Amino acid sequence: MSKKDCIAWLYRELPELVRSRVLDEAAADQLRNHYGPAPEQRRRSLGLVICAALGALLVGLGVILLLAHNWTDLSRPQRTLLSFAPLLLGQALAGWVWFKRRSSLAWCEGTATFLLLAVGASIALVGQTYHISGDLPRFVLVWMLLGLPLIYLFGAALPALLYWPGVTWWCAIGAHDNLPVMFYWLLAALPLPFWWGLVKKGRRKLAAGWLSWVLALCLPVALGCSSHAALEHLWAPLYLSLFAVFFLLAGQWSLPSVVSRPFRLIGSWGTVGLMLLLTLKDVWRELPRHYLFEAGRSAWPEYLLLAVLLLAALGLLVRSLVSRRWLDSLFGLAAPLVILQLLAGPQLLPSDLSLIIGNIYLLLLGGAVLRAGLHTGALPRINVGLGIISALIAVRFFDSQLSFTVRGLLFIIIGCAFLVVNLLVKRQEVRA
Repeated sequence: MSKKDCIAWLYRELPELVRSRVLDEAAADQLRNHYGPAPEQRRRSLGLVICAALGALLVGLGVILLLAHNWTDLSRPQRTLLSFAPLLLGQALAGWVWFKRRSSLAWCEGTATFLLLAVGASIALVGQTYHISGDLPRFVLVWMLLGLPLIYLFGAALPALLYWPGVTWWCAIGAHDNLPVMFYWLLAALPLPFWWGLVKKGRRKLAAGWLSWVLALCLPVALGCSSHAALEHLWAPLYLSLFAVFFLLAGQWSLPSVVSRPFRLIGSWGTVGLMLLLTLKDVWRELPRHYLFEAGRSAWPEYLLLAVLLLAALGLLVRSLVSRRWLDSLFGLAAPLVILQLLAGPQLLPSDLSLIIGNIYLLLLGGAVLRAGLHTGALPRINVGLGIISALIAVRFFDSQLSFTVRGLLFIIIGCAFLVVNLLVKRQEVRA
């Protein structure tokens, strides 16, 4: 909770404290004089920003739907005029906001969002009217690049929220057309200075948090699309390295929790999910057959991307070890562990032994998380540790030949363990 939020909470509590005679009116007035006026302007401006952005989004979509409904009844000159009308209106509004309302965040967000939608609508309508040849990936890429300057000109977060899914969409559809989708990583990096500025200033935490969620969700999707040529050979090392970078980077930088939480959650659960997948017999026995360097020289961009992610993960892992962040180090250890197993191959490291290593790793990870939760009394972390161990046991049940009776009894035991641990922790909290 920020200082402004604490002051606002105190001002809301002062009348009740005076009525309860905990404070007298003079002391309450002294507190008000000391902290100054109530910080309500921030919440009002936030509401205006959200309403303006949503209003611009709805207006833009409504204009597009109206044009689409009556499009076949219009002549070509009328279509041309209407094709440029949203763009001209958006540019006129943007010019007025730039010179008259640049200090208003609500106007900037709403205008930038409307203009971004107007750019896409105008390009599509002109192309349809004059039957200009083109394809969907090119349209999406041009649209996003033309809308990118709006992020920095108006300091608007909503265009960035639309930009990252837009270029991810281009990467997904461009991969099927053999386009150079590896340039996605350069495109995705273009709004990063704006996002980082929001994080460092700490004023627009909600916008920074939403941008963090969108970025953390888009990057794993684009990783598979951009490396589709060698994904059959590199999917495990690539994704484990990316999730390690997510988890370790968010844990080592002093970022607000609203910003670091998306990367920590996706990094941790992505690592656990992939490692659980790699403990399945069929998956792990099939994986070494696709040799790590079998993709060939044509897949050098994928190998370069893997090298960058792996080096970043190793650097952050070393830093975690030096800082004695043992739990973070355990999460970051998954990527180099699997890569070493793949490099060793079935000749040096049989698949059965690799399965044992993966099971031991997940057991240690779940135990470490559970121990950390019990040590700090953090109930969510305790449940996470129990969840990892339970998921490992469940995978082993379905991947083995145990009878349904044994599986059912063991699931009951695990459920009882969940309930007992949570009950004991809750009792300790009440006693404290």
